[in-house]
Amino acid sequence: MAAAALHALVALAMHWVAFVAGDVSSRPHVVFILVDDLGYNDVSWHNPAVKMPNIASLAAEGVTLEQSYVLPVCTPTRSAILTGRYPYTIGRQSSALKPLRPTGLTLNATLLPEALKTVGYHTHAVGKWHLGFCKWQYTPTYRGFDSFFGFYTGGQKYYTKIKKADLKLDGGRKLVVAGYDFRSDKKVFFPPEEEYSSLTFARRARDVILTHGSSADGPLFLYLPFQSVHGPLQVPERYFNMYRGIDDTNRRIFLGMVSALDDAVGIVVSALRSSGLYNNSVIVFTSDNGGSTKGAGSNWPLKGHKSTLWEGGVRVPGFVHSPLLSSPGVYRGLFHAVDWFATIAGLAGAAVPPEVDGVDQWAALAGREAPARDSFVYNIAYSQDALKAAVR
Repeated sequence: MAAAALHALVALAMHWVAFVAGDVSSRPHVVFILVDDLGYNDVSWHNPAVKMPNIASLAAEGVTLEQSYVLPVCTPTRSAILTGRYPYTIGRQSSALKPLRPTGLTLNATLLPEALKTVGYHTHAVGKWHLGFCKWQYTPTYRGFDSFFGFYTGGQKYYTKIKKADLKLDGGRKLVVAGYDFRSDKKVFFPPEEEYSSLTFARRARDVILTHGSSADGPLFLYLPFQSVHGPLQVPERYFNMYRGIDDTNRRIFLGMVSALDDAVGIVVSALRSSGLYNNSVIVFTSDNGGSTKGAGSNWPLKGHKSTLWEGGVRVPGFVHSPLLSSPGVYRGLFHAVDWFATIAGLAGAAVPPEVDGVDQWAALAGREAPARDSFVYNIAYSQDALKAAVR
């Protein structure tokens, strides 16, 4: 038994040395699953009423993050993840990006997929972008991704892909406009209207993984920011019917959306296994902010909700699942969204720009070192003439 354990440890160490030393073929494949508006109490390891067997299995066999922090809303968190920088340092700290606002994530920052491409990664984005599209330079295929399949704005109908937006006019008037928002790379794309978006994204992610496994040299980075479980509250009836014991209709729909997301994640993991990529993969799972109580999310027992700096707005469920981690467990050290850049880049052997605020937490997650972080900046932003800021 001891000899077998020692052999496994040596094998893992040799694998680690190989990809850090520069062997492109052995660098780990990374699938980054970003969920929208999933609250602390919206996962089964905090709330047994939630039915998510695929995600729960990944969490149980991985390392769950019990002090995982993000920003209060989506655009700032996405900015933090992809740049490794606190949003207040790059002008993205104040709010979610409005669909008609002519701006985007600063072009002066190196994004994670750009860093990974320097060490041989194939990079793909499937899902919600929400980091600007007023000019092509802000869009995914100009920011380090080889391909993009999804939508540019912050939310839309799950079936029709229609997004409404308010256009402010002179004299305090407001014009409500609507448009179709879905792309395959730069081209407008029309998935089947009867197909729920989590399934649409899961199928494309599956195709990316299977194609990579059968034909591509080098490692894969798949950024998978699902639309789920952001409003509007829409879900196929079979998922709604899974929660007959829930009296509140909106909460019942919402939990159905969580279970639909779980099936989508199951499709992605199945593709990793069947393609032969799983054994050398790292799966990250996190929410972009706390649950929206207006949208039936729950952050209990934490105070606050999406858009607030209370724990319920910025402390979210998350985990890392990987055969490269020697044992499952719970990580109780502080982890912030800005840490994903340094952690993934370090794991891949890519250089981390000096301006990055995050720290590489892989050794701590693997249990080899003490927690790498003892403080962070929640945010620094002005809102309605008031300063909203917090540090820890």
